[in-house]
Amino acid sequence: MPYTLAKFFLWGLMMALAGGVIGWLLRSLTARAQLAGVRATTADHAELDRLRGRLANLEPVVAERDRLRMELADVRGSTAGALGFAAVVEAPIIPVDDPLLVDEPIDAGPEFAPGPGAAPPDAATEPASEGDPQPEPEPDPESDAEPEPDLDMTAAATVLGGKVELNDLTLVEGIGPKIAELCAAIGITTWRQLGAADVATLQSMLDDAGSRFQMHKPGTWPRQGALLADGRWEEFKALTDELGGGR
Repeated sequence: MPYTLAKFFLWGLMMALAGGVIGWLLRSLTARAQLAGVRATTADHAELDRLRGRLANLEPVVAERDRLRMELADVRGSTAGALGFAAVVEAPIIPVDDPLLVDEPIDAGPEFAPGPGAAPPDAATEPASEGDPQPEPEPDPESDAEPEPDLDMTAAATVLGGKVELNDLTLVEGIGPKIAELCAAIGITTWRQLGAADVATLQSMLDDAGSRFQMHKPGTWPRQGALLADGRWEEFKALTDELGGGR
């Protein structure tokens, strides 16, 4: 009886030991599999980060490629336009003696043939005789214009207290460099032209230029331009001092 109990106890101890060993082995295998999975996942993250870095580096290259494609398309379009213009310019010129372009002389018949002493056909361009009325010459618009006076810039500088340049529109009280450019755009570049300008035209010019020019009042600009064009420096200075320019 004791022998049987000892035998069963020994068998139970061996089974327990075998079960522990088998469990430890299974646990080790499971841990190794999990560790391999974690390592594989880490490697995937590293590869993903590497691919992201490459993608970030490729984005500027792609943008530069698109920009170069657009510039190439523009250059091709410009080249095509230039070639078309050159083709038009270099088109063959048909000579004037081409029979298709030169009118053939018209046979007027014997009844229109000139006599032995008749004048040639271009005789009509010769001057008429003294008894015939002569055509009046067309008036020259520049000859009717009032001649500009010989302005003394030295006297102007003495009266106005500074160097004066001929037809400097910025000398007019209320006109600066920008407004002078606006005046030039509508054909006013001299004092005489400013003196002959209409105030409504000047106001329309300022209104069209934008809100920052609408505060200027051109009511006295033609008067100032006329005084400068006539060389009336004292009157011009008195007018600008009255307007607050202090010139």
